[in-house]
Amino acid sequence: MIVTVANHKGGVGKTSLAVHLAFRAAERGNRVLAVDLDAQGNLTGTLADRGRALKADGAERLFGAEGEPVPMAGFEANIAVLPASPALNATDRGQLSQAFNAIGHLKSLSRAFGFIVIDTAPAIGLRLTAALAASQRLVVPLQPESYAVDGVSSLLAEAVSIGEHMNPGLAPAEFVINALNPRARQHAQTAARLSQQFAVRTPWLRRSIAVADALAARRPVWRAPVANSAVANEWAVVCDELLDAFGVVDWT
Repeated sequence: MIVTVANHKGGVGKTSLAVHLAFRAAERGNRVLAVDLDAQGNLTGTLADRGRALKADGAERLFGAEGEPVPMAGFEANIAVLPASPALNATDRGQLSQAFNAIGHLKSLSRAFGFIVIDTAPAIGLRLTAALAASQRLVVPLQPESYAVDGVSSLLAEAVSIGEHMNPGLAPAEFVINALNPRARQHAQTAARLSQQFAVRTPWLRRSIAVADALAARRPVWRAPVANSAVANEWAVVCDELLDAFGVVDWT
């Protein structure tokens, strides 16, 4: 199972969701590969040692015609990482043939991993094309703000086009509402409206510093030393709901 987490807007919790899906799938006993296609490298810094990542095969090597890149070991025993590097920034200016290289490498790697999650940059380009063309699933995190759907239509159009022309196995997108302020009436109203428009998973994820603190400690929020138990439960439930929908086996 290959899953892409994407949104054209930054700061919506895209990397947080990708990382938590990786943690949860690994806790279920799966071999997990986390692919960081965002040159900022936040997923890489959470799941792997940045110093070692500089010497490892980077995710940009997916787009090369040479041999398949070798993932590096992450901090968790069941999680491997294809780390980000600044070289990814030039990838979107490449040729479509490079996207096909990436698709082939990702599908080859999927034979060794029970679950692959791809964190993408907040832009349409060759990286997103390759990720969607190799994936069976797309997850889109949304914040419940009035501008939350800005750019989503173009992302969905890209996914539909890729599904029609390159990857008929790509399922309709799943949506996750993140950073909800339960005290803000507008947030609740916007979240409800988004739930009517899109296939939104529940529970809605409320805004909490506990998530950022947990990721800074390189662990999921439900395993943080001091965590908001309600927030931790929300994240665990959403990740389990998604993984169950994706058919990711729980071997534990």
